[in-house]
Parts: sequence; structure tokens; C-alpha cells
Amino acid sequence: MSYSAKSVLKEGSTQLDHICELELSQQASHHRLVSLIATISLSSRNADTIYSMIMRGVNIFRLNFSHESHEMHSKTIELINEALERIQKETGQIRTVAIAADTRGPQIRTGLLDGDVFLRAGDNLRLSINRDLYDKGNKEAVYVDYPNIINLTKTGDRLFIDDGKLLLHIMEVGVDGLLCEVIQGGQLNNNCNVILPEIEIDLPAVSEKDMFDIQFSMKANVDFLFASAVRSAKNVKELRTVLGEKGKHIKIIAKMDSKIALSRFTEIMKAADGLLLSRADLGTQIPIEKLFITQKSILGQCNKAGKPVIVASHILESMRTLQHPTRAECFDLANAIIDGADCIMLSSEVAIGSYPKETVATCDILCREAEKVLWFRDLFSDLVSEVRGELDAAHSLAIATVETAKRTNSTLIIVLTTSGRSATLVSKFRPRCPILAVTRCERTARWVYMHRGVLPVLYTSEPSTDYATDVDARVQFALTSAKKWDIIEDGDPIVILSAWKDGGGFTNNVRVVYAFFEAYRVDCLFRSDRRRSQKNTNLVMANREQEVTDTKVPRVKSIL
Repeated sequence: MSYSAKSVLKEGSTQLDHICELELSQQASHHRLVSLIATISLSSRNADTIYSMIMRGVNIFRLNFSHESHEMHSKTIELINEALERIQKETGQIRTVAIAADTRGPQIRTGLLDGDVFLRAGDNLRLSINRDLYDKGNKEAVYVDYPNIINLTKTGDRLFIDDGKLLLHIMEVGVDGLLCEVIQGGQLNNNCNVILPEIEIDLPAVSEKDMFDIQFSMKANVDFLFASAVRSAKNVKELRTVLGEKGKHIKIIAKMDSKIALSRFTEIMKAADGLLLSRADLGTQIPIEKLFITQKSILGQCNKAGKPVIVASHILESMRTLQHPTRAECFDLANAIIDGADCIMLSSEVAIGSYPKETVATCDILCREAEKVLWFRDLFSDLVSEVRGELDAAHSLAIATVETAKRTNSTLIIVLTTSGRSATLVSKFRPRCPILAVTRCERTARWVYMHRGVLPVLYTSEPSTDYATDVDARVQFALTSAKKWDIIEDGDPIVILSAWKDGGGFTNNVRVVYAFFEAYRVDCLFRSDRRRSQKNTNLVMANREQEVTDTKVPRVKSIL
């Protein structure tokens, strides 16, 4: 039984009691609830590394269109598929992972430089909209590709170059550019992005490059679109229009990467399928002491609304060059888990770092240890209390499922689902055990990874003509998978959420079963109570002592 299932909530205990009783010797939950997203690039684009990442728990792979070509991304997808085929051959199980396309978004960029340019604090630099300077940039002047910059800016405004590495203050606005003072210097490179933190630029939500990348992504059958530089709900709707009917299945994850986006957080959250907190981008635009509060607020509001949220940027940055993270990074990652992140995204650490496999393994164990700290009782109560008005059947059943799992101290929740919605609603109320989402839909078996605690299982057998028989077969398959993954043990209570008839929208049945394992029989039995299940379990254990070579096959007993 996993740690999350063993940790019984004592009557009258408090969150402080829970924290005080944490012990170094306590084993972390075997299955991690938070999903891991890994960026594939130079360091990790090889078959062995991708295979290792999947085996160590990566759920979603990110393709960064800001830095690499379509040819490279095609190669990455091929390697991912090869790794999945290899895992299926070795284990006999179908493993799924999702793929996310990260667009560059509308950006202002500098031109090319005529030689090496290093800027020091106190230097003056002219940002010119004169196209003649496009490839003649120098220490005195460089080209910027946004003519309207002279109309939107004013003296005293700040601007950042190259993802915040250089900070400039505008001293004068001219007819063909801006005269700026360098506040924070450094090396200036070709085609650097320019950030105007206080100004809402009027560039289209989808650039020509984004359009090209989105078309490629739809052909590649990606599951998510990580949309950069989203400034309003209107931008999200424009992206959906671009995706059209062919890409309607792609979930849009809007990045919180600017002050403008933060000011319209609520409308963007409602319009998007999820949010990504880009701490590196926000760190250049808001005071550094406010970033901590911003993370907590965004994650809290997303949890309250049931929207999945990703924490990204500088997660284990030191592991680009070192085999072990800093203590500060460990604490930072743990805080993101405690704050309510659904996913953790690794970027340069695994894209161009020296230790991509070790980084994924470290992230996995840190997440599992941090999940021990969560006080699920109050978290569940708070989330339920925030649900206003009359509930629909789906929400009511999700709450009942999590409540039942809490009161029976269940090791696992099994959800039989077609679209994945039932499983994600259960995830919204944050059960402390994994949610096994059994589905026949391949796309559902990928996109539900965006939600905390949901572990998809792709069931490929043909439906039985008798629906009740089909339900039992899927439950049996889920239990077999859970046992192989060491999620359940003999006698563990398990909550099952299913529909009363085939098809979507009919989920209305919650029941509890107890797992045990027999040597010979493979059909699913249902008993009236846990005591009889335990008695059968003891008989099975006696048989095992006599025949140690018998193969374990999961069985369940129902209390209903």
C-alpha cells in the first residue's frame, strides 16, 4: 500500500499535527501525483535518453518552436514513438505520453550585428526602426522590427533585451527610434527579443511563424499548445479559430508571462484549457519579491477553478552542469507542489543540460517527498466549499468519489471514462491517492496527464455486448495494471466510478471494492464485506506458501 493510503487521518488531528508527525524514515508514495513535462533538444534527443525519461516518469514532452526546426521536432516525435514501442515489447503494457507544442508568440526582435557587441552599465544605445540598420548593428545603434514602438513608449519606460539579460531605460523618444541608457549590461546577440513590460503591444496574437508552427503541430497530432504572449481572452479565441475543426482536440495552455497577462488573469483562465506560470519571463517584469506571492495566488485560483496549472522555469537549473540540485532548488520545487501545481516543467535542464536522466529522476523523488506534506483533508474541504450554486451530476459524483476514498482510506480510484472529463473532475477535488482513468480513446489517454493525480490506462479490448460484463473486464484490467505498477496490495480498498450505460455523460455509479490475489482463478468476484475478502486473502497467502511459483492475478471483492 502506498504512503498516501497508509496515512490515516486521525480523529481531531490538525495540519500542524500532520507536519509534526512527518518522519525522515517515512516512505514516499510509490506513484507520483504531479505530472512531469520534459523539453527535448540537443542533450536529450536520443532514443536511450527518451526511453529512460519515460521509464522514470515523464508524462508530457515539450517541443520548443522558439529554438528548433520542424525537422528536429519530427525526429523527436519519431524517437518518442520508438521508445513507447520498446516499452510495450519489454513490459507487454501500452504506455502513453502526451506531446506539447510551445509557440514563440508575437515578439519584438533586434536585427543582426556587425561584429561583437558588449554593453556596459551607463552606455547609451539607440534602438532604431530604420530598416537600413537591420544587419549593421553596433555598440551605438541596433535595429528593432516594431515601427510602432516610438508611438507606444515614453521617456522613463523600461525595456528588456534577450529574455531580461539586458535592462535599458528610455531617455528620449525620436522619430526613428529610442535613445536608451544601459542599466544592466551584458553581451548583445543577433535577433534578441525585446520586452516592454508596462506596454501592451498591438502585434497579432498569432504571428506568421506561429501559424506555420501550428499547422505543423496539427499534422504531428500534438495534444497541447503552450501559447506564449497571450494578453487577453480574445487572443485565446483567436488561437482556437486558427486551430479550427481539425485542431479542436488540442488543448490551449496559456502562458502567464507578462504583467499585461497578469492584469487579465481571470478572463484568460476562463478562456484557456489551462495555464503555465512562466517564472523566468514574469521575473523580468514584476518585482522579484512579488514572484513568490504571484505563484501562490495563480496556483490557488487555478485549483479553485479546477483548471490545470504548470509551474515552469528554473526548476532545477543548476543541474544543467551539476549532477545534484542546490538546496534552494529543492525547497522551491517542493513549495510548488505544496502550492498546488498539476505539472512541473523542466526546460533547459533536460534540453541542453549535461544530466537529463538524472534531472528527471531527481525531480521525481523530490515531488513524491513533497506530496507527503500535503494536508488533504482541509484541502478537500476548502475545494468543496468553493463550489457555488446547484451542482450538476458530474460534480456531485466527483465530490462523492473523493469523499468515499477519504473515508475508506483508499489506495486507488478507478474511473471508467470515454472523454476523460469524469477523471479530471475527480482530480479537481484533490484525492490523496492516484486516479486510474481507464479509457478506449487514445487521445484521452494522453491529455488527462495535464491533471494532477490522473494516470491513464488505455484499454484496447473490444466492448462486450453485455455492458455489466464489459465494466467488470475494465475494472479487472485496471486492477491488473495497478498491481504491476505496485500501486495496490492485498486488501487495499479501491473506489470505482463508472457509468450505468455505455457512452459519455452517463457516469453515476460509485462503489468500493477490496483487492486480493489468487493463484489460479482470473475472474472478478464480489463479496459483501471486507472481512470475507480478508479471509480469502489469507487462504490465498497460504496457497502461495505451498506453491511459490504461482503467478499473481488481481481479484476484487465489493462491499456493495
